[in-house]
Amino acid sequence: DVVIKLLQYEASTNVADNKGYFPIHLAAWKGDVDIVKILIHHGPSHSRVNEQNNENETALHCAAQYGHSEVVAVLLEELTDPTIRNNKLETPLDLAALYGRLQVVKMIINAYPNLMSCNTRKHTPLHLAARNGHKAVVQVLLEAGMDVSCQTEKGSALHEAALFGKVDVVRILLETGIDANIKDSLGRTVFDILKEHPSQQSLQIATLLQ
Repeated sequence: DVVIKLLQYEASTNVADNKGYFPIHLAAWKGDVDIVKILIHHGPSHSRVNEQNNENETALHCAAQYGHSEVVAVLLEELTDPTIRNNKLETPLDLAALYGRLQVVKMIINAYPNLMSCNTRKHTPLHLAARNGHKAVVQVLLEAGMDVSCQTEKGSALHEAALFGKVDVVRILLETGIDANIKDSLGRTVFDILKEHPSQQSLQIATLLQ
């Protein structure tokens, strides 16, 4: 009600705070789908859905990171650009994968399947999900057609899963047929990573690799 009243008095929706956050960023971050809709469709100045803050993040980044699927759905319908990367070169899909937001990952790849092949040398959604052990996200990405052998400067998703001791993810990647002999930018295979980081998980992963 307060937002509507302010808009009736011609409050601008396109003024940012000192961190570059516009009202639509804050509403998306909070997961308030009704406010997001109001900001987009009402008032003398409509919110621009691709507006970026100081971190170069759009409202879609904010909603995706926190798993606000209803807000993500609205922003995708309003043609928010899902290919925009923030200062860390992360897309909204990257953030959803990194934080294990399964429903959001499904929504974005269903709407924009080409995003799975638009990767940087820094990371891919698969690498980010593997690193944090989000096995359901890893499974969904692979089932949607993401290349299990795609590489970054850190190697394959298997390198990431092994480094962080994510045994279940390693198992999924091996079952999908990933090559354990892929090398990272320093010439290390997964076996080298395991030797450098001995732990109980490393022993389990080494057993799986045999």
